[in-house]
Amino acid sequence: MAGPQWNKPGGGTNFLCPHENPHFDTDDNSGLLVGVEYQLHRPIQSVFSEINNDGSPLYTKSAPCAVCYVEGQSTILMVPARTQCPDGWTTEYAEYLASAYTDSAGINKRHYSSYICLDEAPEVGFAHSGGLNHFQALIYVVEVGCGTLPCSEYINNRELACVVCSK
Repeated sequence: MAGPQWNKPGGGTNFLCPHENPHFDTDDNSGLLVGVEYQLHRPIQSVFSEINNDGSPLYTKSAPCAVCYVEGQSTILMVPARTQCPDGWTTEYAEYLASAYTDSAGINKRHYSSYICLDEAPEVGFAHSGGLNHFQALIYVVEVGCGTLPCSEYINNRELACVVCSK
């Protein structure tokens, strides 16, 4: 997975799935696209299974792309704040909503990023990155900030679930 660098303005706002054998065009002034790595600290790290990573923690490892295709289904929907799909929909996977880091101190110059749904056992991409903590594009689990979202339903500072559904 690739996206905009966490502390640089400009460039895109969404995460991308670039091809493993890239083609290049011209060399000119441009935005910046960098690899995405997990920033899942304890205790949130412990809610994700490490079964797909030989028992290795996800922290600072590169995040691979996932493209959801379900044969015979024409619509894929990610539903934040739910762990079950609406009636008539099929659950593909569920766990936690993730995005770029929100920084109230103003260090993070990025203003927007895509929300993605991580499954219960995220995988690690590009094995050669080795968890070196490059601090390029970073994803974190999303927490709730209640207020406009009703605090009676959306508990402040709790990690928000998500589910990916098909129909």
